Amino acid sequence: MAKTNFSGPITTGPIQNTTGSTIGENVRDAAFVTNTASFPFDYASFAATTDADRLALVASNPSSTTSVTLVDSTQNVPGITSVGGFEMASMITMTSAGDDSGLTATITGTDIFGYTQTEDRVMANAGVVSSVKTFKTVTAISVSGAGTVGTLSVGILLTNAVSVLLRSTFNADPLSQTSTTSGKNLANNIVVPAWSRITNINLIVTTAFDQNTFMQLGANVAQAAGSTTNTHDLDYFAGRSATTDVKAIGSRHIPVYFYQTTAQSKNCMNVSDDDASGYEVDKSLVMTVNCAAAPTAGNAVMDITWLQKINNTN
Repeated sequence: MAKTNFSGPITTGPIQNTTGSTIGENVRDAAFVTNTASFPFDYASFAATTDADRLALVASNPSSTTSVTLVDSTQNVPGITSVGGFEMASMITMTSAGDDSGLTATITGTDIFGYTQTEDRVMANAGVVSSVKTFKTVTAISVSGAGTVGTLSVGILLTNAVSVLLRSTFNADPLSQTSTTSGKNLANNIVVPAWSRITNINLIVTTAFDQNTFMQLGANVAQAAGSTTNTHDLDYFAGRSATTDVKAIGSRHIPVYFYQTTAQSKNCMNVSDDDASGYEVDKSLVMTVNCAAAPTAGNAVMDITWLQKINNTN
């Protein structure tokens, strides 16, 4: 059987007119064909191990540090280059031995897509501060003013957020494929075309997670002039609620059982809504997860349904 690709929009019904008055003759009755994609994952997909100096050692960053010496500016932050054919990123921690609360650290690296990402973060007073964004790599960290008051280390914390790209290079689950499999199946990918309308987000938990689990659904967002710098919006479509725990078995539709705000709903109505005008892009979806502790159980599927290019070509 041959494979046929459609670029959309694909419609049913004969009439596209919107100016008529006779039903069935010149009043629009065309509808759009829905598209669905899903991505399976389990607890191991976002597992991370606390390592306070994974990225930068105390011994290499004494007091007055203004340019942080990194262990390896090319390493993947969570320590995993690819799990089952998909990429990961995570928040990072900066541990100050002295009072650095009057200083700002500028973090430069890459996001889950491999695009350049920056973040300015006020540092801690003899404690730990975490980045807001998730990083795939950290290539540089600079500290304002005269530098740190005491020593500094940079690492990761297992209870911080981990981002998983819902786009795999091979179908590890359920086909047990690897990167060397011939004729790889790429069914486990969720990329939504620009101008599409997401009609449903359904998080299906089939095996309960053994830790409190909070999830966000984000995507890439084109910046001014089409820039890809700082493109990852962690909760572009759904999530970021401190009270919506999804660890239990269930089918979790938006907006009640999988949290969604009015602004996130509008982004679903037009997935290109927040893109810079003239630079609307396809959306590669990303799931970002926080766990209360290291999970050792849990299976789920993220299922997305959309109408292709409904807001641009009807």
